[in-house]
Amino acid sequence: MSLGAPRTRKFPIGTAELRIGPLSLANKLTAAHSVGLIDSVTVEVSQESVNLEGGMPRKLIDTAIVSQSSKISGQIREYSRRNLKVMLGEGTDASPPTDVETTVASNATAGATALTVTSATGFAQGDIAVIYPSSDAGQVSVCLIASIAGNVITMDADTPLLYAASTGAKVFNGQPVKIGGVAETNYLSAMIIQTDRVKKRPLVFNFWKVAIASGMNFATGTTEFGSTGLELNCLEPAASEYGVGGDLIHLADLIPGYPIGMMIGGADY
Repeated sequence: MSLGAPRTRKFPIGTAELRIGPLSLANKLTAAHSVGLIDSVTVEVSQESVNLEGGMPRKLIDTAIVSQSSKISGQIREYSRRNLKVMLGEGTDASPPTDVETTVASNATAGATALTVTSATGFAQGDIAVIYPSSDAGQVSVCLIASIAGNVITMDADTPLLYAASTGAKVFNGQPVKIGGVAETNYLSAMIIQTDRVKKRPLVFNFWKVAIASGMNFATGTTEFGSTGLELNCLEPAASEYGVGGDLIHLADLIPGYPIGMMIGGADY
């Protein structure tokens, strides 16, 4: 064997999928929990050690690892509502909302608080209605719904229509994401999957408990598509979390042996 010759055929390259979901679905995440298109994803395990020196002149006698931390980072492309919620520390929805869109059924003037739509199904009191003409998205009104009767949506008096809405104008449920509304840490689980290019096996990283470590960076421009960095700290679950009644009880036989998570890729070949 020549100097520096390869020992195995494990040379990672190519795209991967990053999945994020609730704690209760750790090790059960599916494609439905994917963050979507990503440029790259990295798993970093950092270690710190202290050294013992002795003698004269002093020599290194021993060393010990005193801390170890794990982090997931990725450059993601999709600014989905779900991804935005994760980046803003809001966690994920137990049941993701459905996109709801309808049209204006009769003309309404600027300043009006009552709007008749083709169908009010999917809208409710307290929702945010977004109204705009299909020809000009800039003439947008963002209105808080005070009540609904039949197909008539009544807006809060403080958020009336800013522009006249003609018959056929678009109306959709805004499904807003809070900015600055985080009151506590939302814990999640994470999974990374890549396909081994030699044997076509899945290479899997599973992390039982993670928390957002970055924020949101919404970027847009005229020369390239936007992207944003996502960072997750990987945590060791408390015993109560994989004990009776805990979200991770289904992993009670795994977590003691794999406290933070595991990498599954088979033996070397």
